[in-house]
Formats: sequence, structure tokens, C-alpha cells
Amino acid sequence: MRKRVWKIGCLLLALLVCAAAFTGCELNLSANAGPEPVAVALKTDLHDARFTFTYGELRDIIDAETLSNLFEDYENKTDDVTVELGYYDIRARFGGDQATFDAVMALLSDEDLAALNGNRTEVLAYYTELANAIKALKLETIRSESFWVDDGTITFTDEAGNTQDDGSPISKAARLFKDMSMQGISSVLPENETIAAGTDLTDLLYLYGSDDLTALTDADLLAAYSTVNETTEKDSQENDVTTELTRTIELQVRPETESVLRAINVRDEAAVLEKLNRPENSFTINGYDMQFTSLTITATFDAATDELLTLSYDRTMHITATVTGEGTLAPLGTQTVDFDCGANTYYQFGWADRATA
Repeated sequence: MRKRVWKIGCLLLALLVCAAAFTGCELNLSANAGPEPVAVALKTDLHDARFTFTYGELRDIIDAETLSNLFEDYENKTDDVTVELGYYDIRARFGGDQATFDAVMALLSDEDLAALNGNRTEVLAYYTELANAIKALKLETIRSESFWVDDGTITFTDEAGNTQDDGSPISKAARLFKDMSMQGISSVLPENETIAAGTDLTDLLYLYGSDDLTALTDADLLAAYSTVNETTEKDSQENDVTTELTRTIELQVRPETESVLRAINVRDEAAVLEKLNRPENSFTINGYDMQFTSLTITATFDAATDELLTLSYDRTMHITATVTGEGTLAPLGTQTVDFDCGANTYYQFGWADRATA
């Protein structure tokens, strides 16, 4: 009896499948079938350039693992197989190794380079409009700042003009000076600080005291690049549907002080010295001069809505300071110390239609 019932059940299922086929109805037997992915479209077209590279071109430039990941969609990786990358794709994949990054960029033709820089005015205008609207929105904001000293660049010069070598007592002083600088400056920097929605951001985000976040002009820039990356999902027909579009803009600012200060603020020297010159330190810092050597701003946007999501300011500086030894280091007298350092300021904005990390 059970065998007969099973046969009848199979027959009914077969008839159901045939009926669906003849009537054009789609029979979905998957219990896990979900909603169709929602397609999004680019809101603002900045005519971002993309570049084509062949497997053969990249094979001898990048490491095997990176090469394999880059061409993972290809079963047969012949030298003429191509991959398309935007500027920030190249930066994200190869920027950690300057030599590799430079080698990949050297593959770009003059026509490619012209296209890369061809939308510079549009990119800056887009960034400026959206960045300068952010304070008025009073979104929830997460901000962090960090600072570091490049160990190998610390040098001391005495009043006679003699530079101390690694074998001198000053080598110990250099370590103490770095620790003092790091601890003193880091103590006043925010780390993953959450600013509640509705808070006045005028004095909390660059540019402090202004309604605007930037005053950069084209003359302040070395370069302005934009790249849009898309995320796709398969629909029920196995078609790729674009569900997310992220635009990354990189602004390389000229290191001249007047240009840098149209993008960021620097702390008052007296306030910095007050934090650094503590009773327990082995040095008193009498004053310092700071020269910017680079500033790169990286901004990410939801390119389907033109919402500014994150901002990162990476800068490097060369510092020349006058310091006087204290306590056990008093015999060192007054010295001039030079060193390279870097800092990062990061903002993440919490829009109502998305959760902040």
C-alpha cells in the first residue's frame, strides 16, 4: 500500500511540473528562496576612468597570491586575459608596497593618465559640496585621531653643531623623547569617540570654528582621483544586479602650510607644550617648528545616494624642536632635535538609513 501511495505522489509531482511548464508558470521548489535583490544606480557620474591590464603585464610585477586573487574569475589564465581596475582599486591592492604600486601605475599610457586626471575639477567640486553640507546635518559621528614618531629619524644636535651618533648617551635620550612625545600627544587625542546625533559639529570637525569642512581650491591640490566600485548579487534568473555603489575619492594636497590649513587645523603650540612638558619628563621642550611633508584625504561615499560615509586625513610632518635635558639628562644641556612623524584623523558618519560600525 505504501509503495502505491509513493507512486501516486510521484505522478502528481510530475503532472504539477508539466503543468507549470505548459502554462509558463515558474515552479520554485527551494525553501530558501528570498526576495529579489534591489538594484541601485549611480546618482552622480564623475566619468571615473578605469584601466585595463593583462595577466601577462601583471604576472612579473605582483606576487602570485595577489595575481591569483585578481584573476580568480578566470579558469584559464592566459597572458591576454584582462582585468579592469580603477585608481583606488590599484591603490587599495598595491599601495602597501610603493615599488609594486609604482610599477603598476607605470603600465598606464599617456592616454590613461590624461583620463585619470581629466575629471579633477568635477571631483573637487563633488567632494566640496558634500563635505561642506555635513556639519549642518548633525549626524552621529565617530572620530579618532592617532600620532606616531618615526624612530629612525630622531637626531640631536648640540649647541656647537655636533650631531650625536647611536653610541652616545643621547641614544637613550632619543627613546625617552619619543616616549614623551607619544604619551603626551596621545593623551589628548580622541579614540573612537562617538558624537551624538544633533550635536553642534562646528568645533568638533575640521575646519574648527567654520560651518565648512574644507576650503580647498584646485590650486591646493597635487591630484584628485575618484573610483566607483560596485557590489552585485544574483537574482532568480542568475543575472548580476548592482546592489551597492561605493565611491572613493583621494585628494593629494600640496604640503605648503597655507594649502594644508585649508583642509585641517593644527593645535596651538602653547597648548601642545603644556601637555608635553610634565614634571616627570627628562626634557623640557622650549618650542618647535613643524613642516608638512604630505597630506592625503580619502573620502568614501554611497554613490547611489551621494552620502558621505567616512573621511580620513593622513599627514606626515618634519619637526625641529629645541629641548633642554632635566634631572639625570641635565648634562646634555640644550639640544636641537629633528624627527619625522605622522598623524591620522578619521570621521565616520551615521546616516539614518544605515547602521554605524
